[in-house]
Amino acid sequence: MDDVLVLWDIDGTLLNAGGVGRDLYDVVFLQLFGRSLSSYAPMAGRTDRAIILETLRLAGVAEPHRYVDPFIAGLGAQAPLMSSAMASRGQALPGAAAALALVGGHAYQSVLTGNIRMLAEVKLAALGLRDGLDLCIGAYGDDHEDRAELVRLARRRACAAHGRSPSSSFAAAPAIAGSAAFAGSSTVIVGDTPLDIAAALATGARAVGVATGTYSADDLIAAGAHAVLPSLADTLRVLDTLLG
Repeated sequence: MDDVLVLWDIDGTLLNAGGVGRDLYDVVFLQLFGRSLSSYAPMAGRTDRAIILETLRLAGVAEPHRYVDPFIAGLGAQAPLMSSAMASRGQALPGAAAALALVGGHAYQSVLTGNIRMLAEVKLAALGLRDGLDLCIGAYGDDHEDRAELVRLARRRACAAHGRSPSSSFAAAPAIAGSAAFAGSSTVIVGDTPLDIAAALATGARAVGVATGTYSADDLIAAGAHAVLPSLADTLRVLDTLLG
């Protein structure tokens, strides 16, 4: 297996959650504050930490920073209860399972997602996408608010798990060079939003866009993606684009 680390976004890239994540926000907000949410922060490409903070501000919660960790704890507690809803309302996007199976034979792979880890696991497992992903070397929305920091964290976790030497640049931006494992374009970020692309570029990773979310191929190219796929349906094209 090559020393390449492929980090997949989840929502809009591997699957469509069918609104389950927003419903989960409703449940936790009601538990914490005894009232319903009337508006939500934009979610596409953002981390749960960032989404929660802005959503609390929009809801008029005083000192919203105080409630981010309790909100995350609530999401983690409620996420397993959403498994059946995820299975019935969500869907794996075309080619996602086959792409994961094929890429997994050629590279280390995990997720880099704005979801907290518990919710990420529930979504992936409910739709049959959990196998082939080493979730212990991924990075999640409860790890950090900034998506670029998640790239650095996933690299460190992958190096630690596989006995590789991390680059000293993993803790700094913008570009990563050198011979250390998973440095530079040896890390591939796959996502459907400009924020996925920006995180890759900020950390010197290879940025591959997938135009299966709310952003077009042109949007992802304009954001600086090194390559853009229309979908994951052509499995051999996916492998060649990510690793070729």
